[in-house]
Amino acid sequence: MLERLRDVPWGDWDLAYGHAGSRVQLMREYLRRSACWADAFGAEKLWPFFDIGRHIDPEVRAAPEVTAALDDFVDNTIGRRTLEETCRGAVHWPAFRQGTSFALPDLPDPYEPLLLMFERGGGFYVEEMIDLDGAAVPQGQLSDHLSPIPVVTLDSAALDALDDA
Repeated sequence: MLERLRDVPWGDWDLAYGHAGSRVQLMREYLRRSACWADAFGAEKLWPFFDIGRHIDPEVRAAPEVTAALDDFVDNTIGRRTLEETCRGAVHWPAFRQGTSFALPDLPDPYEPLLLMFERGGGFYVEEMIDLDGAAVPQGQLSDHLSPIPVVTLDSAALDALDDA
């Protein structure tokens, strides 16, 4: 997971603009998934950009060497709290899924849409809207995104079609 983040073209405005359509839908899907996880575990006040696994079971984290490399990456590359928190959550997520003793609901991986969005042009900023470096998504409230129905399929061809539209 950390390697995926290291390979992200952070700050590539041309790539971000070229994928504006899919990036908007991927952010919306992340907001939906994050809302479902927050609702399931009483984390509404932490929503939308938080380390979901740490909230549920703070004892289960990635290996210390991965955590150290993640800290170095975040400190030297990211620089924005919302991005830092979601990057940390995404890297620790696989260890959490494998190591937690909590019964987890049948909900999809919350971070995959965000990772795909990053890979299609980097990060985002949060002000009045979530700025995706060329497009914007209203953050709204958790209840605006709490839905069992996916916003977008994570299939590459479908995402490319959104960018071509």
